[in-house]
Amino acid sequence: MPVPSAQRRPRLSALALCVAFMVFASPPGAESAIIISELDILNNKVEIINDGATAVDLSSWFFCNRTLPSGRYRQFTTFTIDAANSTGDDNFVLDPSEILTVDLSVAFVPDVSGELGLYVNNTGYANSANIRDYVAYGADGQRDNVANGAGIWTTGTFVEVAGIAAGETLQLLPGADGNSTASYVLGASTIGNATNVPEPGAVFLLLASAAGCAVRRRR
Repeated sequence: MPVPSAQRRPRLSALALCVAFMVFASPPGAESAIIISELDILNNKVEIINDGATAVDLSSWFFCNRTLPSGRYRQFTTFTIDAANSTGDDNFVLDPSEILTVDLSVAFVPDVSGELGLYVNNTGYANSANIRDYVAYGADGQRDNVANGAGIWTTGTFVEVAGIAAGETLQLLPGADGNSTASYVLGASTIGNATNVPEPGAVFLLLASAAGCAVRRRR
C-alpha cells in the first residue's frame, strides 16, 4: 500500500549526511591551528603541525626572530623542507594532522637564545592579528608582547635551554596548545615522528564510518 505523501520522510543523500556530520561533529575551535611542535636549536630545524580541520598554505607565511641584529624576517619558502621528517607532499601546504619540518639556518636560530614567530604575512610584525604561533627560548624575546596580544604567549617568559644536550630539542607536550612555556620541555629529538599530532578520535571515526564518510588518517 503506497504511503501517503504527508507521511513520507525525506531521505538524505550520502553526501548530505557526510556534510551534516562534518559540520556538527567537528569539535569547537576546529579551525586552522598552526603550531610549533618541535624546535631543534642545535641542528636548526623546526617542526610545525596543523592541529586544525582545514588545509593551510604556508608558502606566503614568514618566520620572525627579532632578537637578531639583521635578517630577522624570512619567508617560509626561502628555507628548505626536510622531506624525510615531514608527512606532507614536499610543499608548504599543510593538511590537517600533517607535520612540516623546515631546515632553518645557524644564523636564524642561535643555540643560546632567540625566538620564533609564525606570521601569515609581512605587512606588520607588531600587529597581533598577523601572528599565529610563537616560542621564546634562552632569554626574553622581542615579539613576546605581540604574541601576548594574540593570546598565544606570556610577555617576559621563555623556555630555559641552559644545559641542552646534543640530540635534544624543545618539544611540545602531547595535548598542549603551545601558548606558554609550560607547553614545552627539553627531550630527545622526536622530529619527524609526529608525536604531538592527534589522530581522529575513536568516536569520530565510528560516526564517520556510519555516515559513509571517508576519513583520511595521518600518513
